[in-house]
Amino acid sequence: MNILILSCGTRNLLVRYFKEPDSGFKRVVGTDCSPYAPALYETDAHYLVPRMTEPDYLDTILDICHKESIHAVLPLQEDELTLIASHRHLFADMGVTPVVSALSAVELCRDIYAFYEHLMKHNLPALTSCDSFQRFVKERKAGHMNLPVFLKPTRGCGSIGTQKVEHLELLEALCKYADENYIIQDYAQGEEFGADMYVDMLTRKPVSLFVKKKLRMRAGETEKSVSYKDNTLFQLILNTAATLELSGPIDMDIFRVNGTYYISEINPRFGGGYPHAHCCGIHFPELIANNLAGIENADAMGSYEDGICMLKYTDLMMLEK
Repeated sequence: MNILILSCGTRNLLVRYFKEPDSGFKRVVGTDCSPYAPALYETDAHYLVPRMTEPDYLDTILDICHKESIHAVLPLQEDELTLIASHRHLFADMGVTPVVSALSAVELCRDIYAFYEHLMKHNLPALTSCDSFQRFVKERKAGHMNLPVFLKPTRGCGSIGTQKVEHLELLEALCKYADENYIIQDYAQGEEFGADMYVDMLTRKPVSLFVKKKLRMRAGETEKSVSYKDNTLFQLILNTAATLELSGPIDMDIFRVNGTYYISEINPRFGGGYPHAHCCGIHFPELIANNLAGIENADAMGSYEDGICMLKYTDLMMLEK
């Protein structure tokens, strides 16, 4: 089988995982809008494509699928998730399977405040959030929120645009003059975790789950982490997943504050910290290949050892002109 990985950027390790002999894939093709995306040069074939905001982007991707006899297309960026999920039928008509959740889940998870309201609706733990400065002032007067807070774009991407705010005047100014909508969220002063989950694309049931405790972050990505197990957290993740139309690889950001776990965000795609899971024996590419072959994956939730550390470091690649 052949897979097309979109906007592969610096996901060199992910490309390598799909190229492993037991991954189930014969050929890995990659795209990016920049010739300086290093992961391009580890694929079996690569294409420079227009930015996803350009009108001919989707047609370009469909043409590549036809030319390379692609069986599955894997988006990695938030805007691409929406684009591919909303045009799923075009790929299906070509016999190509988009490895992405239902559009409803993609849109809900992309809107952080809508996701907060979803958690509240289903009586799931949620970090108190406001969608305006005026509402924050009311919540603060009522004793439900206080400074510092975490300010983040409603439709964010990774940690871009997020910041801790400690002063009311600064918070008001940032909200007033922002170029995009923001939410104001309780500043979670506690431990941070990440989860990598695979929801079977045939049964729509979670079949694989890996959790790590984040030890150090850099530029919004996990730099050091340790594998972690807690049945209470596992159950919260499953309860939350049951309320959404998720499918394929899923990434979650989680906090534990005063003994309570809170899922702050769900990203319906491969997370940047997935290599930790893969190196601990959790192989999502194989699960994807099984589903593409019509095989349902067996339940292997939490099938890894805890206490295994991941230490990420910087590597480089040289290109000739």
